[in-house]
Amino acid sequence: METVTRYEFFKFMHVAGAIVWLGAGVGLTVLWRGLTKAKEADAIRAIGTQNKALSAKVFGPAVLVTLAFGVAMVFDTPTFDFSDLFIILGFVGIGFSGAMNGAVADPATKRLVAAIESDGFDSPAAAAARAKVRLAGNLELLVLFAVVLAMVVKPGV
Repeated sequence: METVTRYEFFKFMHVAGAIVWLGAGVGLTVLWRGLTKAKEADAIRAIGTQNKALSAKVFGPAVLVTLAFGVAMVFDTPTFDFSDLFIILGFVGIGFSGAMNGAVADPATKRLVAAIESDGFDSPAAAAARAKVRLAGNLELLVLFAVVLAMVVKPGV
């Protein structure tokens, strides 16, 4: 059996981190949509209150693993450079994800939980917050899938 090279290990960890990150995002989006359609206010509120824990225990570590091992791959091989378009797009995707969550999704989730608790699931405030959470989640997934496409196709290389 052949030994795994350092680059192959870095690549595996990079891809595994991206799978966890994107998979958790897709799973959470599907769960939110199903619970919203079923008007499961208690379940949505419970997930919303666990948002910080999900970020700390799933999304944050997955992003860090993806980033750290992606950077390690660039340093480990002369084939790639930080000026390559697909690598720049990867950094843009990470930045967009962080900005979208910090500026839109996280505050909207907090407003959603508060609106459900004070005014009910069908209140205008809850509906507006749900729409922002949905928009942020959909945009983030779209960008992350575009980044995965860029990683696979490697435009400019």
